[in-house]
Amino acid sequence: MGAYLRLELVRGFRSPVNLVMLTGFPVVLYLLWTNVLDVAPRGWQGDAAAYAMVSMATYGAMGGALFVGGAIALERGNGWLRQLAVTPLPAHGYVTAKLVSAAAGVLPSIVAVLAAGALLSGVRLPAGTWAALVPLIWVGVLPFAALGVAFGYTLKGQAATVAMIAVYFALSVLGGLWLPVETMPDAMRTLAEYSPAYQAGSMGWRALAGQPPEGVSLAVLAGWTLLFAALGLWRYRRAL
Repeated sequence: MGAYLRLELVRGFRSPVNLVMLTGFPVVLYLLWTNVLDVAPRGWQGDAAAYAMVSMATYGAMGGALFVGGAIALERGNGWLRQLAVTPLPAHGYVTAKLVSAAAGVLPSIVAVLAAGALLSGVRLPAGTWAALVPLIWVGVLPFAALGVAFGYTLKGQAATVAMIAVYFALSVLGGLWLPVETMPDAMRTLAEYSPAYQAGSMGWRALAGQPPEGVSLAVLAGWTLLFAALGLWRYRRAL
């Protein structure tokens, strides 16, 4: 499994298209959101640019993790999955490699958006907060890597991409990454607080206020990650 994991990691980081999409798009969106349109969320009691920076870093990392499903759907279509089935690689090894590579691939995106906040938008935070934001946002998007794997083995081709885009935007809006949850209707707000996107963002937002992650955030994120990972493993075995 170690050799296959290294293959996945090297392949992901050597792809110029992947790197540009994972780092460039979130940065452009963040700068457009804050410096051009000036529509950074105002619902948070603090620096709106810092709030938007965390939101867009989370949003970009979510997309990078989730869209591993498109690569999996492509591999299913070209017969790669059938070739792997005759190797000693166990089912959990392939799923784990995809999860790890998807999670590792979002780190440049997170760093790039935080750097844009500091260098281009004038966000000023204590050194400890900057250091904490990267792992907090990264941990927060792990459920989406697992969800991407599940999508990749549930749907094929264009259907997988369309479904992932729809889920991506729906969860982003519901999670308060575009509009603060506090401005939502009560029923929608209650639902949002159990969504993985909201809990992922909340860990970064709390760090801006100098607060540690809440236990409920870690529990919700762990629960979604385990659920999606189990679904991905089940769908992988069904696809063999």
